[in-house]
Amino acid sequence: EIPVYLSFLKFREHTEKLGYPLNSPELSKTREFHGKDLYDLALVWKNANRDYHVVANNISYPSHAAFFVVTGPNQGGKTTFARSIGQAVYFSLMGLYANAQSLVVPFFHGIATHFEAEERLQSNSGKLKEEINRLVPMMKQENTQQFVILNELFTTATTHDALIMGREAVDHFLGKDCYGIYVTHIQELADETEQIVSLVAQIADEEGSRRTYRMLPMKAQGYGYSDSLVEEFSLRYEDIARRLME
Repeated sequence: EIPVYLSFLKFREHTEKLGYPLNSPELSKTREFHGKDLYDLALVWKNANRDYHVVANNISYPSHAAFFVVTGPNQGGKTTFARSIGQAVYFSLMGLYANAQSLVVPFFHGIATHFEAEERLQSNSGKLKEEINRLVPMMKQENTQQFVILNELFTTATTHDALIMGREAVDHFLGKDCYGIYVTHIQELADETEQIVSLVAQIADEEGSRRTYRMLPMKAQGYGYSDSLVEEFSLRYEDIARRLME
């Protein structure tokens, strides 16, 4: 175990030289869960040799089991945000420094994650079935008081079906006293209750052409701001038709 911890101290030193702190998390005795300036370590190191600034975010959960439901523009940093919280919880569980300026975290009995995966053609099943096959073991675990990350579930289902299944999944984990985060394009899942906190990825202009990668608590906006991406990658009807004619 000693080489692991010594290696992590060296990793911390190199990360802080890049301008990103790693600090000791504080264990909450009252189930408080909040943090300041959480950032994604993977993104930091992916851009270590570039002039690139990784945006940090603050989080604040209620003092009881609850889910962040994160909506907002495509490529607005939602998955990166979910990853940063997962990293902070994971390092805290290991007794290591967390990727944040400060972090107060309850003791979780584990961490469970479900991120979008590429559909395997050889599996002879659709993407929805593969997602459910990966989700079911998570839901059957006997552990309570876990931290759960659900990222873009049921994207191939109809909006109606995705809403029903998404709510069932969140209610299941809340019933097991879990905290979590759900990144989704289904706006209705973000309807706030005592256990659902709506967060929205922010944009810097009305056209949605520039993302800020900030996640703020507010009501879901109902916009994907995909037009700016369509234009950026020349995917409008006229662009596609012109390329087909060339």
